[in-house]
Amino acid sequence: MKQSGPDLLAKNSSTEDDLNISQSTSQGPRTKHSPTSLVAMDLALTLGTLFSLKYLLLQTPVMWTFAGPVSLVASLCVATWRLKRNNESWRELGLTHNTSHLNLILWALGALIVTILAGGIAASLAANLLGNAEPVSAQASDFMQNRFANVPGNLPVYLYWIAVSWIIGGFTEELLFRGFLISRFEKLFSKFPFPVVFAVLFQALIFGQQHMYYQGVIGLVETGMIAIISGAIYILSKRRLWPLIISHGLANTLGMTIIFLNGPI
Repeated sequence: MKQSGPDLLAKNSSTEDDLNISQSTSQGPRTKHSPTSLVAMDLALTLGTLFSLKYLLLQTPVMWTFAGPVSLVASLCVATWRLKRNNESWRELGLTHNTSHLNLILWALGALIVTILAGGIAASLAANLLGNAEPVSAQASDFMQNRFANVPGNLPVYLYWIAVSWIIGGFTEELLFRGFLISRFEKLFSKFPFPVVFAVLFQALIFGQQHMYYQGVIGLVETGMIAIISGAIYILSKRRLWPLIISHGLANTLGMTIIFLNGPI
């Protein structure tokens, strides 16, 4: 029997529905991750890269100079990937210039002065409490003494380290620790009172730990305090990263210039 037009349409529609149901059943239910689990995954992948890669590089003495920069850049790449997966961007975390140049300069100079003073005071107090105890291993001590041995009076080497200081210290560390880690830890502790306080403290602890392998406990305290102040400035400046990037780069430039002119500190 010849079927009419409406009957054919109804049959085709029924067939399409059956196919859709079949495909849906074969694919199975989609897994939905909670916001907390996604944040935990972001932290695990990024910090896992940071810690594991640095540990592996530090097993070879010749790689000590590159352990920090390589692990930081790799971790920043992972963080960028995670942001993209979560439909976020660095711009949302503060990598944007939405204020006047004068305001940017004032925030950067203020951050520079406060972080240098706070770091110096923290290091002095830690040194007084710890006394003359050996802060790091002999290998780390030799590394610190020889790391910038060829900088004094050597303009090309000085300019190389200035570039590294801005790219790794100024840019990479501020994006990773102040931008990414504070945002992730704040979400992780969102159910706790004052989650931003936990976020600032945890990123500061990790920041200090990353400097401990060649600066010892005093270096951990000093850089940890700098990270706390930087984190507070990040929050107070309405989560702008450029003032911290500039102040961090200027601080590194100041220290490298002193070495260039007078020798290692």
